[in-house]
Amino acid sequence: MLFRLILAALLGAVLLVPAGCARTQIDPQRTVRVAVLDGVINYDVAPAGEIRREGWWFSSRDRFVSPNISIQVGDELARELDRVPGVEVYSREDLIIFMARKERLLRRSFPELGDSYLRKQVLLRQDPLDYGQSLNVDYVITSRVDRASTVTNRTFSWWYSHLDATVEIWDVPRGELVYTVPYDGTGAFWSQLRLAERLARRTAREAQRHDLFRLRVP
Repeated sequence: MLFRLILAALLGAVLLVPAGCARTQIDPQRTVRVAVLDGVINYDVAPAGEIRREGWWFSSRDRFVSPNISIQVGDELARELDRVPGVEVYSREDLIIFMARKERLLRRSFPELGDSYLRKQVLLRQDPLDYGQSLNVDYVITSRVDRASTVTNRTFSWWYSHLDATVEIWDVPRGELVYTVPYDGTGAFWSQLRLAERLARRTAREAQRHDLFRLRVP
């Protein structure tokens, strides 16, 4: 599956950059435009999610792994960054439509990628700068989820969630990664969504503290 994913990613790259696309010169007086993509999940998980039985006796537990955490991280990042003064976040609804069109094109070009979840992962692994140019935004926010789950102890009904993720901020005019925000958090009786909210708030604070969202004309 990994080989097919890498191969499709290389082949699918041609779908993302329009022919003759040039870098957009930016008016330094206008609001900074930011697009927040869904995160990439860096571990195997069923498209519908799964519950994994672990341990035994008093340590017996259910580990719920959800494929939706990557979308939740993207939604929370968009919500928090939209509150940063001078930042306009590209509509997440419009972005869903944009990605759906790319997925349909990928499906026609590579019918062997029969699973929609696999196609989406292929698209999310494309160069974020290509997306930034296509969407005509100044910055693209991506995220990588390395581990996320909710664990319930079957004996004591005690539960907690964990999220290990990294947010990346890409400067489109300069064509480079300008900042990363790592996060590794655990919360007793917390949901994965609440941890995603904390990651998003940290990202917004870091962006303001370091004045990351400035217009930089190449």
